[in-house]
Amino acid sequence: MKSSSSSDAPTVPPRLWIVLRRVGLVQYDADEDLIPSLKVAKPPHFSSLTTPTKAPRPSDDGAEHPYVVAANDAGLLLYVSRTTSVRFDLDPNPRGMLFVLALAQARDLLPADTATGRGASACTTITVRVPDRVRPEQSRISTIKSVGLLPIPGTGGSDYVVAELLVADRASLLTFRSGMDSWDERELTCPLVSGTCPRWTPHDVISHDGNLWWVDLRQGLLCCDPIAYNPVLHYVELPEMFALEFRSEKEEQIDSYRIVRVSNGRLRFVDVALARESISTPRETLVVVWTLAFVPSIGKASWEDHEFVMTTLAKIWEDDSYRRTGMPQEVPVLALVHPHNPDVVYFFLQGYLFSVDVRHSAVVEFAREPYSDLVQVIDRPVIDWRYVLAWVLPPVASQCLNDSQDKDVAPAEACQSPAPSSDLTDKNEST
Repeated sequence: MKSSSSSDAPTVPPRLWIVLRRVGLVQYDADEDLIPSLKVAKPPHFSSLTTPTKAPRPSDDGAEHPYVVAANDAGLLLYVSRTTSVRFDLDPNPRGMLFVLALAQARDLLPADTATGRGASACTTITVRVPDRVRPEQSRISTIKSVGLLPIPGTGGSDYVVAELLVADRASLLTFRSGMDSWDERELTCPLVSGTCPRWTPHDVISHDGNLWWVDLRQGLLCCDPIAYNPVLHYVELPEMFALEFRSEKEEQIDSYRIVRVSNGRLRFVDVALARESISTPRETLVVVWTLAFVPSIGKASWEDHEFVMTTLAKIWEDDSYRRTGMPQEVPVLALVHPHNPDVVYFFLQGYLFSVDVRHSAVVEFAREPYSDLVQVIDRPVIDWRYVLAWVLPPVASQCLNDSQDKDVAPAEACQSPAPSSDLTDKNEST
């Protein structure tokens, strides 16, 4: 199956990006002068965030792991829970805290390790504890699947907004803007609120083109500019090769076979689809990449039929590039989309992270990553795209790493960043 050639060739050199593990590490009993560090590796290998705390190491049952909710030019939006039973908490009404870890400026390059050839670039950060919602009329965070981070256009990422959209019998937008000390709440007209529309189920939030896009993988996207004087919600229905009720995949596993991401400046929807009557022949599973055309000024949106790219697992498995990996012919799980090349989609399969050029049905990258060690920690039976993020590094961090590479530092290094304003295990947690 083929589609027309892509018109998404980059016009400027792409910025550096990493595959960031959403589940961060914690260094306990840390000295006061220790700082958060970002261990960077070239994709498809994982990069990871480590945050220090003065608190002693708890028992195994009490271990806490910061979760990266979002990563963009504003920095990292972290969720930290001190409730031992929560851990990788995507359930409603989580009990935890939000932090924004924002990169501010580059510092001097630190000496390289002569034994390993790896170096460390230092970046100044500002760590902001997002306040709890203390007003009686404001609800707690419903789920971190509905919370997004948006860098304010024109500020270079130094100004940002954290926002959550609640959709029930009405739509409420709750926002916290940098420099403020509380959340604001506004009621919006929602194009989905009607007697016939299905229930809105949040799965993810995407920052793109000055808007936040709330994703319900069953039906579509809701988007708005959260800092507009009068935010207007627009609804975009997801395209389908065939309806969910005629698919073999279980709806509760939708995170494994659908994802929405930004690649080369446009929104992409990837669907791994198998018709119910083909359940015994997974070779017929489709891998489809759709591209969204959206004009926010008039609220017009469409998935461009002439731009979609499609293949089958059979074509991927039969390609020499797949055979050489030695991986089994099993249906993989979606991991991420290459942020600069929308034809390249990443998958998890039995401890492997690999990428496929969907247009040519060929494996591009292939690596075995030890993510199985955190399966128990994050308390999720399936590793999917909720475990990783493709983070296009802010210009400050990109310059850090480019400078490191210019000085013959290996491509895997630790980009350290001081966090003077807050400990990520702040005990000021609401109950």
